[in-house]
Amino acid sequence: IPKTVEQFGEWFSQVCTKGELIEYYDVSGCYILRPWSYTIWEHIKDFFDAEIKKLGVQNCYFPMFVTKDVLEKEKDHVEGFAPEVAWVTKSG
Repeated sequence: IPKTVEQFGEWFSQVCTKGELIEYYDVSGCYILRPWSYTIWEHIKDFFDAEIKKLGVQNCYFPMFVTKDVLEKEKDHVEGFAPEVAWVTKSG
């Protein structure tokens, strides 16, 4: 495991994988959260949720899937993210 600040990203990735917190998935940028990491995530989420609700903030969710037409309207903004876009071509 790298020990230098310059290699923080690599260090963090190795800690998460060797600590069996995550597994890599076939889709770039997607990870499988294993039970321990999901429990940690739930505690962090619950803490922040309680804190923001004290401020009167309401939760909302954003779409996981966006139609091609909507994405095309944002093509200038999305251009830099093109490698991360996963096109769903078949369902059901």
